[in-house]
Amino acid sequence: MVKKVMTEEDKDIWVDFKANVSQTLPYEYKKILCKLHANYYEHPYTEPCSCNGKTYKLWIADIDRIYGG
Repeated sequence: MVKKVMTEEDKDIWVDFKANVSQTLPYEYKKILCKLHANYYEHPYTEPCSCNGKTYKLWIADIDRIYGG
């Protein structure tokens, strides 16, 4: 199940995330992404392997869909 409505606080966090993340994903922002994805996609917090970045790109797209809502 997916929570479809993002809180205002999480929207502010996501705006900051998008403004500060480009080609690389600093650890502090990786934690933010993992926390938001776990919360909105209702799964345990996990930090996937960052060896190719594919999962993180998919997760960013997932959160973008909720943010754009």
